[in-house]
Amino acid sequence: MSEVDPSAFLLRCLSAVRLRKAQALLYFLLADPGSVHRSEKIIDLFWQDSDQQKASSSYRQVIRHIRKEIADVDGITLETGLGVLSLHLPEGFSFHQHFATALSSHQWDADNAERITEFLSYTHRLEGISSSYDSWLAITRSAFLALVRESLDARMGNTQAGDLPSLRDPAGFALQLEPSNETAARILMTLDWQAGHATRAIERYNALYAHLDEEFDQEPEAETIELLAAIKLNPTAGGVRRQVTDRRPEVSLSVRMLPGEGIPADMASFGTVLFADLRMRMGRFREWRVIDEQGGEQAQIQIMLRPVHALGRYHLFVDVQNGSDGQLMWSEVIDQPETEWEAKARVLLSNIANALSVVVSDKSLSDSGSAIYDRWLRAQALLDAWSPQTEGKALSMLEDITRDAPRFGAAHAELAGALNVRHVLLPGTFQTEEVKQRALHHAIMAVSIDPLDTRAHRVVAWCYCHKREFGLAEFHFEQSLNLNRSNPMTLASCALGFAFAGNPGRAGDLIAEAKSHSAVMEPFHLIYMAAVDYLRGDYAQSAEECSRGTGLMPTVGGWHAASLWKLGRTQDAQRRLADYLTEIRAQWCGEDDPEDARIIEWFVSCFPLHEESAAADLRRTLQDIAGD
Repeated sequence: MSEVDPSAFLLRCLSAVRLRKAQALLYFLLADPGSVHRSEKIIDLFWQDSDQQKASSSYRQVIRHIRKEIADVDGITLETGLGVLSLHLPEGFSFHQHFATALSSHQWDADNAERITEFLSYTHRLEGISSSYDSWLAITRSAFLALVRESLDARMGNTQAGDLPSLRDPAGFALQLEPSNETAARILMTLDWQAGHATRAIERYNALYAHLDEEFDQEPEAETIELLAAIKLNPTAGGVRRQVTDRRPEVSLSVRMLPGEGIPADMASFGTVLFADLRMRMGRFREWRVIDEQGGEQAQIQIMLRPVHALGRYHLFVDVQNGSDGQLMWSEVIDQPETEWEAKARVLLSNIANALSVVVSDKSLSDSGSAIYDRWLRAQALLDAWSPQTEGKALSMLEDITRDAPRFGAAHAELAGALNVRHVLLPGTFQTEEVKQRALHHAIMAVSIDPLDTRAHRVVAWCYCHKREFGLAEFHFEQSLNLNRSNPMTLASCALGFAFAGNPGRAGDLIAEAKSHSAVMEPFHLIYMAAVDYLRGDYAQSAEECSRGTGLMPTVGGWHAASLWKLGRTQDAQRRLADYLTEIRAQWCGEDDPEDARIIEWFVSCFPLHEESAAADLRRTLQDIAGD
């Protein structure tokens, strides 16, 4: 492989694989080389509609086919072990790294651009294997396009340079990948204008305008419009342009620093420095107006910064919120911002800009209308105050919204999430197959509408847990983490999901990461952590977390009593279980009598545990405490 471009070589290997699912699996492995995947997850991902025996047979056939096609390729190995699968490439080769390096080189390489297009084309050509695989393709496409866009934007950054003609090919490639790239469109319009082809430049603008109108329901940027006006006013001016003047972006934002927590005296002023620097940097974005809310105007978007000093390290938490209702739209945590701040600030600004772009141009929400949005907020308020009196009304409202605005993905995700936890929050109720299927339907709708929504992937993962399709559950938990790992809710929920799925190692890593964010975690996250720690065998930690989380969820007492029993604290466990049984009887919503055995059965049934032995042990432990 050393004498041939490795990306070209691997793409030829990929195209040589004729079986569609074998090609899809090889592409999946090539996009993430070196990672170890559970065979169970792969089978669920590619054969989720087949029975187990047929799926296992097809899986083995696909593996044999891939092995045959890459048998003569030096440096590529497909390793299969007991229930695991991984693909290894020479010297840790990565398509993403390779293409990013190639795009940054001074000399433009048309062949490399063609290979990038081919790599991306598979994210469309391989659609239809399964809904979960389709969502992975969408995420892969988005992440790869972001990397390519960043490299191309850096290359096209200086449009005033004398070597503007050298940007024709990069700009053409950027516009080919993303027809909405206005920087590329302006470069090509200017080059056409300079070459005396004003009509061609105007045609480029018209194509851009039509695309933006159809796909995003918005007009081109002011700079693009002014360039068009200059071309029309003087078609033979040879590219002499007026500067953009008096532009006032529509989106306003504020940047606010909240009081720090545990900040040492010698670092007390550091937050002020970070705030001033970040606010200055945000002010350079011509897409947004940075305002001072003390001036009377309320910002549409609020960026909240909160420094926290914990475990000897400085962290900066960043939340992007809706200015009118405080709804969290995106969050991130920067570890040790006092080191390499320049690089970290650039990444942060890029992420904020991407988050704001999603928020501002969310066509599905604007198309749904403010009335739909208001109803969705009311439904959320009812869910937050969950009770037997409000849960029916909340679910009914969400059902109505999904019918009235079927492309409003947030309502589908909220409804699926509510159906997933209904049996937990209403003691004595049990999930039925009909409820599980309803939840899965709405969760898949949410992911289909927005494959880049981390909550949607988290919800569909829990649906697959309840359906006992744990391979697909783990897959979607991973996608949720890939999309927003900085959100404590995502970390805690995914950790619990991996624990239930029988993957204690992954759960342990994530719960440790979640605990490092303890300063911004919600109180109910304690119960997630307690359950994970119990299933990992850390009963002391689980008992301590349960003691701090008393009353937060209807399942706390069961985990607490079981943890105390495992620690040998027999009398404490018996007292705790007796109190818990009394507590649940008062909340019982089931049709049958809340006898001790029935409450214990309800408690154990709440948790979709992959290992039957884990469920049996939990049930037996509580029965032993109760003296049954």
